[in-house]
Amino acid sequence: MAKHLAAASALLTEDPELAHAHAQAAVQRGSRVGAVREAAGIIAYQLDLYAEAARELRTHRRITGSNDNLPLIADSERGRGRPEKALELFAEAKEEELGSDLYTELLMVAAGAHIDKGEVERARRLLETRPFNGNANGTLVRLLSVYSDVIRLQGDADLADRYEELARRTAKATGTLFGDEEIDPNEGVEIITLEEVELPEEGADEPDSAADADADADAGTEQDAERGTEASGAEAEASAEAEGLAVSEASVEAGGTGEFAAVDAGFDAEIVDELDEILAAAETDADADDTDAEHPEEGAAETDPRE
Repeated sequence: MAKHLAAASALLTEDPELAHAHAQAAVQRGSRVGAVREAAGIIAYQLDLYAEAARELRTHRRITGSNDNLPLIADSERGRGRPEKALELFAEAKEEELGSDLYTELLMVAAGAHIDKGEVERARRLLETRPFNGNANGTLVRLLSVYSDVIRLQGDADLADRYEELARRTAKATGTLFGDEEIDPNEGVEIITLEEVELPEEGADEPDSAADADADADAGTEQDAERGTEASGAEAEASAEAEGLAVSEASVEAGGTGEFAAVDAGFDAEIVDELDEILAAAETDADADDTDAEHPEEGAAETDPRE
């Protein structure tokens, strides 16, 4: 129910038919709820559906016992073309039961009913029974405006303009709507001015991007060059070490032969030959010892004294 009533209120000015449909849906779901019947009646009144408005608002009055909407009920009867019913409701009302403001609202409706019946003089006399002071702001503005309309109908335009101007000034001073103002769609909207920020043009970053790409390429080239230099250095060192080893071995071999040659040159040929024979015999004995160490059993069998 609540959602239907909220939708009806929101759509009242934009889509009156849909708003009315939502109000009827709410009534179907909460026909015994006074607030629902009241809301439906007010929506119908705002849509100029006076017969439905009078019915719904009367139902609300019976359910709750409240007279708050009595001026709307009377005005709905006027809208239905029944001004005498509005005058009956006013005749039955008592100011002590309704309160000053609500009674004044009903009195203005009754004055309109007299105008509907062509009784302009009676309408003016009825309005003049109410004092202008002591009313709420909205009620005072409407009372001055209605009195201005009645005087205008009697042909006194100057006096009517004075009361209309007084009503407008009162409305402006009290912050009350007079009724014919144009609603400002931006009312209550705070407009904030933002500082403009200049954005870079499209393609402006491309040179920087190209420069960054070139810098990255240069850095990559330098890193590759450093790696290549290190690799070349490592290879050169390895080659140098290998060459050094080869040279060292060759030098040892060559140096050894040269040393023996230099030593041999210092002795007689017979002594050298004798030394060679001794060295050859020593090498033969060393080979024999190695053979005995590898085959000990064979050696033991050959030297066993029991054989």
